[in-house]
Amino acid sequence: MKTMIAVAVLTGSLCGAAFADTNRIDQIRPDAPELAAHGDLPIGVRTLSVVNPGQIDILKVEEGQDLPRYDRPLTLEVWYPAADGTGAGGTYEGVQLRDGVTTVQLTGLAVRDAAPAAPAAPYPLLIISHGYPGNRFLMSHLGENLATKGYVVVSIDHTESTYDNRAAFGSTLVNRPLDQLFVLNAIDGMSKESGHFLSGLVDVSDTGIIGYSMGGYGAVIVAGGGVTQASTEYSWGAPAGTLQMHLAGSESHEALIDPRVKAAVAIGRGV
Repeated sequence: MKTMIAVAVLTGSLCGAAFADTNRIDQIRPDAPELAAHGDLPIGVRTLSVVNPGQIDILKVEEGQDLPRYDRPLTLEVWYPAADGTGAGGTYEGVQLRDGVTTVQLTGLAVRDAAPAAPAAPYPLLIISHGYPGNRFLMSHLGENLATKGYVVVSIDHTESTYDNRAAFGSTLVNRPLDQLFVLNAIDGMSKESGHFLSGLVDVSDTGIIGYSMGGYGAVIVAGGGVTQASTEYSWGAPAGTLQMHLAGSESHEALIDPRVKAAVAIGRGV
């Protein structure tokens, strides 16, 4: 199947003061489209930490110097179909708001650390990638919803691009597609570990990437839409030509295109 790129426009609305009191992420408006309804599967959620070793430290790059490297940490929120009888939903603690300081609690359907389902066949993988800045909870409502319909959903905290860890934009330009592919490979490895909760649960050969704003940028890069030469030279962008790796038509960009990624959805905010 050829990679498909879908572009959607996201518009925000408030669902009422009653929902705001508990910050519920599992509410469906009565006038929502039919497919907005939750599926029938109970779901669990777990938080994982992974490290992508030997990545370019964009924040420390200097023109004419060797490229500095660092081990790049990423925190993941993973939603998945759970075994029957897991009980009611749970909460997400310490979720940071846009100021990078204020934290809130979210309430949803997923049960923390619930036992995974034992499906006859593994579920497809969906990777969710937030905007600049953002965090892995930015589309947690979507993560839960998709998991109830038979997907394993992994949302990434992108280092140097979160509300409390926002840094130079060049890091996001270079690292966003690399983060997405690293997470794909990390989940692949976990799914092959005996005794891991993802073992037998997820099929990474059938993966989609859902990105909001700069997450959508990353999804498009992975799906085959490289950047232009001009974009690699912006003074406010990635330093010392480090964005060249994503240049359309280059060998480095062609190497990013992964046949396991079957669909990419790029979401932008309406004005």
